[in-house]
Amino acid sequence: MTEREISKKLGISPSVVHYWLTKRKPTKKTGRKRKTLRETDENIYFTSFENPFLTALEIKYRLNVNCSTETIRNRLKEIGLKNRVPASKPSLTAIHRRKRLEFAQHYIHWSPNDWSKVIFSDEKIFSSASHGPPRVWRPDGHRFDEKYIVSSNMSGRFTIAIWVCIGYVNAIHLIIRPTMNSEYYIDNILKIFIRELEDKSNFYFMHDRSPIHTSHVTSNWLINNGIQVLWDWPPKGPDMNPVENVFAEMERKLTNRAPRNREELWDLVRDTFQEMMNENRNYVKKLILSMPKRLQLVIEKEGGWTKY
Repeated sequence: MTEREISKKLGISPSVVHYWLTKRKPTKKTGRKRKTLRETDENIYFTSFENPFLTALEIKYRLNVNCSTETIRNRLKEIGLKNRVPASKPSLTAIHRRKRLEFAQHYIHWSPNDWSKVIFSDEKIFSSASHGPPRVWRPDGHRFDEKYIVSSNMSGRFTIAIWVCIGYVNAIHLIIRPTMNSEYYIDNILKIFIRELEDKSNFYFMHDRSPIHTSHVTSNWLINNGIQVLWDWPPKGPDMNPVENVFAEMERKLTNRAPRNREELWDLVRDTFQEMMNENRNYVKKLILSMPKRLQLVIEKEGGWTKY
């Protein structure tokens, strides 16, 4: 069995497999004497593998080893682990997984040209608060494995809520919104962006399964106005929505910015969004054309979270 086959079977990176296989081979001892025995090294690794959110200090106390926390960190780095901020994803139930998988299987035959006709939308709350995230020890390529993910949590001193839609050839919109109901959603969001579309007949509209979006009032308005909707978009499907990547990039660019009030926060969010769209006009197109890959990964993960 090759190192890559072993890594795939065990669910760990090839670098970890290579390290342990080569470590078993006898080597000439040179340099300073190692502070830990091979058995201790293995205990450190497997303790972190089973509990990746343990800190080096917690591993030290759990194993009762006579070495520094820096030594423990070095041992974890030696086997290919890196201390990272964990990906934050909502938990998935069996029903969520099934519906995500069913959606991916149903649309996997869609071509990039099909997806170029979809207008994707989503909402997000941007906050002025900045909190230090937790850390996790994990190997490269496993950011979205469930054992390395923490549940989402958001708080802040003041916030704004925005609605964004993106399309391959259609207009791109960013709209600030207050607390919403179906009537507000129709009158102040849907009517605005649909009115500005060049071709109102040849597109599909995607929005998530928020109660406002799926209400009878909203659904009837969309049907009566001839809007084709991806009605079967699954719950818990943010990694399939390219708008989420736009939000993630906006958050990255907004890091360490300190707005003093909601107006300044809105200015920062709006300007960042516009700069992103102006700097790289192919950015959104590439995101939308990635849809076949996104669905393929959902299928491979059997409905689980993907790297997107």
